[in-house]
Amino acid sequence: MKNSLPLYKQIIMDLLEQILDGELRPGDRVPSEHELSSSYRVSSITSKNALTELAEKGYIIRIKGKGSFVNSAEALLNIPDFTHTLQQRIVMKAKTIGLIVPSMKTTIDQQLLNAVEMELAPTEYILAISITRESQQLESASIQKFRESGVSGLIIFPTEHEMYNEEILKLNLSDFPFVLVDRYLRGIRSSCIYTDNYDISKLATLHLLEQGCRHVAFLSPDSHNTVTSDRINGFQDGLYEQGMTVLPENLCMIPLSVTDPAEKESLILQYLKSHPGIDGLFCVNREMAKYAAHLMTIHQLWNRYRIAAFDYPDDHRISYISQDIGQIAHNCVLELIDSIQNGRKDHHIVVPARLVPAHT
Repeated sequence: MKNSLPLYKQIIMDLLEQILDGELRPGDRVPSEHELSSSYRVSSITSKNALTELAEKGYIIRIKGKGSFVNSAEALLNIPDFTHTLQQRIVMKAKTIGLIVPSMKTTIDQQLLNAVEMELAPTEYILAISITRESQQLESASIQKFRESGVSGLIIFPTEHEMYNEEILKLNLSDFPFVLVDRYLRGIRSSCIYTDNYDISKLATLHLLEQGCRHVAFLSPDSHNTVTSDRINGFQDGLYEQGMTVLPENLCMIPLSVTDPAEKESLILQYLKSHPGIDGLFCVNREMAKYAAHLMTIHQLWNRYRIAAFDYPDDHRISYISQDIGQIAHNCVLELIDSIQNGRKDHHIVVPARLVPAHT
């Protein structure tokens, strides 16, 4: 368990969720210290602490020589925290879907929120949103909070540099309805809806070569998530298809430790100066495209470079990839509601994007 909760607190939360869901009813036997120790792979002291706290708060009663049992319904309803949480779950469980996003700063984030809300509007579900600010810790906390509140399902837009999240793995293991949007996480079985990053990146790279570029660079944060990996692979295969060798210098990867925009832009400029043969740029996202466009303008370099970028329609001199956010949201909502109502089936749905050529 790699989340921030102490191990005994995790056991408490899981048992309370079973009581709230009715899996453990008043009078039902609760797993013993030994059984909890075995299930959670923790010491007997840890499982004992969990059962002791549940008993002290009135959720269970412990009978010497017989074991632990869920307290009576009357006793449970006299616990303020229990009744408050139960009321929340009754209100939310059948009607609410949680959307977890890394930020609301980018156009893509805003478009996704708007599109998901529009897709849910004709249904019986309402939308609750949590912003993780690119923090995997906050993402885990949001998943826990939504589950405690009793939401029916989750749409999760993972943090940019995320490769793995144990809370998402727990959703998978418990068959909780959820959908990942924008990317998939290797090794975690789930429904995922995302852009066809490989094919559109290859197409954009070939487009730059058709425009006369001979040495194209891939400009990206040094992230190894599945989005970046698929886009790099499409970029490289576009070059290979034209008989070009892909060298390390074709990749301009900005270290994740660099967070200041001015410093990022400075690193890109240094790269261009040290690689004078580069005449084309493939920008992996809107942020990189914004820096490149600013450098082209202030240093009067537009005649020297051609640029293709994801999600950057702000300058007509840049060819840009337009993702179909509406279709992504549509598939997310359909897939999640189907999982809620009929059980998870875990599909990967790849949505085509389109390349809009620059206007020179």
